[in-house]
Amino acid sequence: MRIFVICAILFAAMAVVANPVRAGECCGCDPIYDRNENGEVIISAYVRDFPCTTDSKILTTVVKGSVISVIGYTDGWNNVRLSNGTEGWVGAALMQSTSKALTTTGSTGSSGASTETAASLARYKGYIFLDVQSHGEAYYYYPVNLRRYYLGRAADAFDIMRKLGLGATHSFISNTTYFPDYVVGRILLDVQSHGEAYYIYPKDKKKYYLGRPEDAYNIMRTLGLGITSENLGKISTASIQ
Repeated sequence: MRIFVICAILFAAMAVVANPVRAGECCGCDPIYDRNENGEVIISAYVRDFPCTTDSKILTTVVKGSVISVIGYTDGWNNVRLSNGTEGWVGAALMQSTSKALTTTGSTGSSGASTETAASLARYKGYIFLDVQSHGEAYYYYPVNLRRYYLGRAADAFDIMRKLGLGATHSFISNTTYFPDYVVGRILLDVQSHGEAYYIYPKDKKKYYLGRPEDAYNIMRTLGLGITSENLGKISTASIQ
């Protein structure tokens, strides 16, 4: 009987080792790696007390352009230290490494987000939205049907943007500096060449060449506009079939 109990314990221990908890199954379960670098906030973001969008408290908000200390990293989150000594977590997708000097942290308090309606959000049609309350997930707010399309990975985003593209002549694309309102926010495809894609940025009405999937994805995120999860939820979703 004693031998049986010992064997049972050994098998149980082996089962635990053979079935470890996988990374990403719970917030804060992944290892935290030390960092010692400066990070620039590229989209205004919340600073949370825990690396998770649920069960975490918003400590403050850092504004775009702030340069803050990055002291750690875990599963899509940067552990940061602000100039006033506050430590917390910011979505890594909302920051980039930089050699710039640290700045006095600009913030908009514990919220920093205005409440919008579906109708008022329509003025942002054609923009790329980045969810600042999560990991900075990107969505294209398609100006034709006023629905948002999740851009996902670089290859997926590139495919979606091309499928929603509008054909245009080479001369129109190449000879226009500031584009008319009816194509602002659209993806123009050069039908007289190799179908090159250009994003017409609503803010300055200029074209941005999307190039390869990785290049296009980086441009979209650089030109992205931060939005809260609450406001994002007011825009209906759609997908490419």
